Amino acid sequence: MTRRSVPKKTKILTNSTQGITSEIKIQNKSLEVKSFKYLGSIILDEGSKPEIIARIAQSSAAIGKLQTIWRDKNISLRYEIHLMRTLALSIFLYTCESWTSTAGLQIWILATELRCYRKNIGIKYTDHVTDEEVL
Repeated sequence: MTRRSVPKKTKILTNSTQGITSEIKIQNKSLEVKSFKYLGSIILDEGSKPEIIARIAQSSAAIGKLQTIWRDKNISLRYEIHLMRTLALSIFLYTCESWTSTAGLQIWILATELRCYRKNIGIKYTDHVTDEEVL
């Protein structure tokens, strides 16, 4: 690797709600980026909210595609929940180790999991069933 390739391959991303600004330059080229892809997840300087929203949409689409399974009375509830965890929640939680979590995002994550369970069991949000009862 030559010294000239360092600015092309080296990047820095700051991720803070405080708006920390740091500028590192090599050969008068800034190394700062606004986003990059890491292990299939888009890492943004504004935090993980856009990535989590995208994962919620992907898992919701997966649940929607499996409607025939959720409506089939020959499949036991235990097996349906196993399928939901395997097929839908795994899509949602893929690359979650790279998320920057906040209290608000943790609420979204829990709400998404409970929405998956409610959809699987057939509970509508208008049925006024508590989260504890669903779990």
